[in-house]
Amino acid sequence: MQLINRKWAVLFLVFTLLFTIITASACAPQRRPAPTPPAPAPAPAPAPQTPPQRADENAKADMLAKKIADMQNINSATVVISGNQAWVGVDLHANVKGQLSNQMKNDITNVVKNEVPNIQTVYVTADADTVTRLRDIARDIAAGRPVSGFINELTEIGRRITPSAK
Repeated sequence: MQLINRKWAVLFLVFTLLFTIITASACAPQRRPAPTPPAPAPAPAPAPQTPPQRADENAKADMLAKKIADMQNINSATVVISGNQAWVGVDLHANVKGQLSNQMKNDITNVVKNEVPNIQTVYVTADADTVTRLRDIARDIAAGRPVSGFINELTEIGRRITPSAK
């Protein structure tokens, strides 16, 4: 009888051990990858910073445009400054006969060079298409686009206009 009891005891121990192993492995948590956290929202792009030199040129251009617009026979003016050059587009009063006179060009050049002494070359035009192009360039520069992006266009404008030399 002891042999039978011993067999039953071993058998009971084996089943208990198997039951424990199966139960332990069946209850182990299933390994799953952790949910990925949502990506952080992209930070808004910083507003383009205007370098101090560009801001200074913009302020000078605005000041020159106001002074030139206050001159006789001129409705409005647009000025673009790049380095030692200035491009001036003027809208003349309707009562001005003909085109921009040499005297008016010289007066505008004097205003520019007196107010901003480092300007060496001044291009002055009253051509409507060219003035519109200068306005668009000035608006884009004021919005933060670099003047270097307009150098080719300004050079082309300069080729069409004889600069005022004084």
